[in-house]
Amino acid sequence: MAIYKASSVARMAGGLWIGLTMMLVVAVSWTQAQTQTGEQRSRPEAPEPPEKPNVVIFMIDTLRADRLGIYGYDRRPTSPRIDELAREAVVFEQACAPSPWTLPTVVSLMTSTFPCEHGTLNDRHMLSKQLMPLAERMQRLRYTTLGLYSNPFAGPDYGLDRGFNVLQPDRNSGGEKVGRLLGTYPNKPLFLYIHNIEPHTPHHYAPKHTDGFRDIPREIRRDIKKNYVGYRSLTRIDFFENQPLGTTDNTQEQDRRMAALTSRLDDYNELYDAAVRLADTRVGTVIDELKRRGYWENTLFILLSDHGEEMNEHGGWLHDQSVYEELVHVPLIVRFPRGQYAGRRVQSVVTLVDVLPTIFDFLKQPRFASGARGRSLMPLVRGESSAEDEDFLIASMRINTKKYYRPRKESRGDINLVVRHGNWKGIWNVEPKTLELYNLASDPGEQHDVSSENTEMSLVMKLFARQYHEKCRERSANPPERTIQLDDETLEKLRSLGYVD
Repeated sequence: MAIYKASSVARMAGGLWIGLTMMLVVAVSWTQAQTQTGEQRSRPEAPEPPEKPNVVIFMIDTLRADRLGIYGYDRRPTSPRIDELAREAVVFEQACAPSPWTLPTVVSLMTSTFPCEHGTLNDRHMLSKQLMPLAERMQRLRYTTLGLYSNPFAGPDYGLDRGFNVLQPDRNSGGEKVGRLLGTYPNKPLFLYIHNIEPHTPHHYAPKHTDGFRDIPREIRRDIKKNYVGYRSLTRIDFFENQPLGTTDNTQEQDRRMAALTSRLDDYNELYDAAVRLADTRVGTVIDELKRRGYWENTLFILLSDHGEEMNEHGGWLHDQSVYEELVHVPLIVRFPRGQYAGRRVQSVVTLVDVLPTIFDFLKQPRFASGARGRSLMPLVRGESSAEDEDFLIASMRINTKKYYRPRKESRGDINLVVRHGNWKGIWNVEPKTLELYNLASDPGEQHDVSSENTEMSLVMKLFARQYHEKCRERSANPPERTIQLDDETLEKLRSLGYVD
């Protein structure tokens, strides 16, 4: 994780001291990072330790943290099985996605690098061979590596099959499908990655058979789908036509589509929550299957999401248009073997780039986290550090290369960096050179920018984000290996998810 010792800077009176201190700290941190990147290319081999725990990562695509009961949601019964899981796990209250959409986040998760470092930023990019993904590291620890994925952005077209013995496409996996996969490859220890996608397209699911949810008629779901797909396609016209973003200004058409979605907000919320409940059910069946096969007690089980979903909280819809909490605050629930550390809740800000080094720290193989930008979360899990110890950190970023909407381009630009310090959240908008500042303790919905009232905090965050971005841009150590041409099957899958018109 990009963390720097800046607490004392925030208390300094002079802007000169702030600038000099921040430049020194960032320079030192990036020097260390360069060394780590070189280390990541090395491919260590390890002796066989006894009784290695299984490792399972369960990704629920497009799942907002605030729609789960364990994170305080009580409007509908969305997550009974996940809430049950959380009671025997560690819950991270403030986990951040490295990016507000799937591909950059999944690459960040699998490599413990931020998007500005790995450079896999749009549909035409794939994982660089300079980076060693998590599955490959696990394979070198002699794990059997298996995966099931529903989103093509988590699959072989983007280089994310590297290190997997088996990585199969699937349409939302539950216990039965996982059981069939485990029956074919029963060797232990096991690394299993599941990537489901129910909340991504909630209009696909009718909630009438789910207790606690009202039915949404088919004609309404069709209307939502029409505007969902139409709006998403409008934002990407220039990208698909290989034109500079902004060549086509269809702002009015996008506004009409967003207004149509907003008019269905209550129905959309119902559908979204029902999709979350369906995802929750599948999590439960997978846990049941792991128990039935004798894996569960010795399994490190990590449940998370790649990003959330906006439903007009800041004037937009869907995802990848901002870095507000509805998009970057994601669940992170870690169940340790035999329920160790059960019931703990960690208040510190963490990101998904921390998952990889945490796994290898827990496995007592920290050298396999070589090159990781994240930090191990085990000290937080054990209570050896706390939120009060946190310094300024980069928690998330948006680097837009494919969407255009003129009002957002003018106000936010295409590059936005999230800086966190306790309950303070800054958003550095790179092109307009503006900083938004929010106090999430008093304003969790980020409706009141208080940057003008907190000039010292704003200045520190602005300097911190600006210098981080400049260093990251200079390095861009791991550009995509190559651009890709998608086959018809992958295009059809992306079309079904609304990515392609």
